Amino acid sequence: MPVVFIHGVAVREQGESGWEDVRRATQGLGWPAVQAALRRHLAPVLNPDAPERVRVDRVYWGDLGAQYSRGGLFRAARAPAAPDPAPASLSDEDLGEALEARLRAAHALADWPDVIAAAWEAARDRSLQAMVADLPAAEQWGVLEAAVEGRLDRGPAPRPRRQSRRGAFRRLDLPPAPHLPAGLQLSQRRNVQRAMLELRRPLEAFVPLFVGDVLAYLNTRGTPTAPGPVPQRVLGALRAAHEARTHPREPLVVLTHSMGGQLMHDALSAFLPADPELRDLRVDFWCAAGSQVGLFHELGVTLGGLPGTPDAVPSARLGYFWNVWAYSDLLSFRAQGVVPGAHDTAFPLPGLVRSDHVAYLTDTDFYRTLAAKVRVHAGPGPSGAPRPLESGP
Repeated sequence: MPVVFIHGVAVREQGESGWEDVRRATQGLGWPAVQAALRRHLAPVLNPDAPERVRVDRVYWGDLGAQYSRGGLFRAARAPAAPDPAPASLSDEDLGEALEARLRAAHALADWPDVIAAAWEAARDRSLQAMVADLPAAEQWGVLEAAVEGRLDRGPAPRPRRQSRRGAFRRLDLPPAPHLPAGLQLSQRRNVQRAMLELRRPLEAFVPLFVGDVLAYLNTRGTPTAPGPVPQRVLGALRAAHEARTHPREPLVVLTHSMGGQLMHDALSAFLPADPELRDLRVDFWCAAGSQVGLFHELGVTLGGLPGTPDAVPSARLGYFWNVWAYSDLLSFRAQGVVPGAHDTAFPLPGLVRSDHVAYLTDTDFYRTLAAKVRVHAGPGPSGAPRPLESGP
């Protein structure tokens, strides 16, 4: 009575690139905890007399996901804090960028247009560059910044007044906009940046790998007759589970999380039917937790439902399809009414938007509910004998 678990995106093993970031984002959730929960709650349902004999496997594909070519330098949370090099070693363009950045940080947003103009004027002033080059290195940036501030003190060019319909020049009679003192604006901006950086850290660790793994799968999944590396692993696990059955009608249960749902849907609708050795394989119960199967199917990026492929997985291949989503899991979507045969349940998670996408897999009540659903749809009958195959979901 085998169980197969297929994880989603942004899952890495210890020692692999991105593992530290993923571990913080997923709070250290790993396969051993999921496997233990499935053994505790689901195995007794599938084999009440010998739950230890229930095979519980997973499909790991994190090593085939996205890889950063530069270690994720694009992330704001990893912005380098190295000091600027000596001004004399910089080109006009690099000097202008450095001066602009240094002065922007010290001025209110309303002053930025003037700061930009003054910084680049100073960066392109050859006589100023020559003078600065003769100064001690410790004084060069200070003198350049003072030169920019001096240009700012000259003030911006006068702005033209708007001409009224009567031909007279006058300012518009608008109430003055409320402005905070410049120092308070800078302090407020730094506080917001610090707070948002703390919010961005876990998102920048998870979301880029989420998107990257999705793209990696879509770009390499292959075709039904020539499956790519990730589908091959899914097919291998399903084949092993199918061959491990001790009875022809022993149920096979699959639990997927997040992107794992799309992998399973592609396997059922496209890859399995194209494999002569697996055409008789049947998944009796499939739970897709926190998945995007409904979204991907409606967008037309699942293999099933594309031109030349069936829209629905036949009942001979899939028994009951339970799609579990949550209002507080912003990466989960409904599938009922979109994917034929899907049955939706909105699961009440803690309501923590940052962590609820993985909360299904740490929630005891989720596993207890999963076990109850499997019992009524795919579990052994009252006598302990395998439940007959259903004619459809």
